[in-house]
Amino acid sequence: MNQMLGLDPVECAVYVFNHLDWRRCPALRKDGNLLCAVLVQSQIDYLHACGALDESGDTSEGEYDEDEAVEFLLDALLQAFPVPSEREALYCTLIDAFLPAMDDYLLAQGLMSL
Repeated sequence: MNQMLGLDPVECAVYVFNHLDWRRCPALRKDGNLLCAVLVQSQIDYLHACGALDESGDTSEGEYDEDEAVEFLLDALLQAFPVPSEREALYCTLIDAFLPAMDDYLLAQGLMSL
């Protein structure tokens, strides 16, 4: 399992769950803890895949592409929690709310800078 140095993925998922605007996707809230856990790990996996994190979980020279990240996260959610194609938009809404919440956590923990 890929890691990010200094990141506690469970703590991050709890933070994100508590700071997401669930009014944007209330139908997903009941599974929110599991969805957030998958999204946190998938974001770490994407950071490794794009080269922004190296094998040890430390920062690297890779380029982060938000559009690619969204696709990566959507694929991860669909693999973990398959839904009919007409409900994929809910996952996109969740991802749209997730990314800034995770960034807020990373900034607060000193794991990311602007």
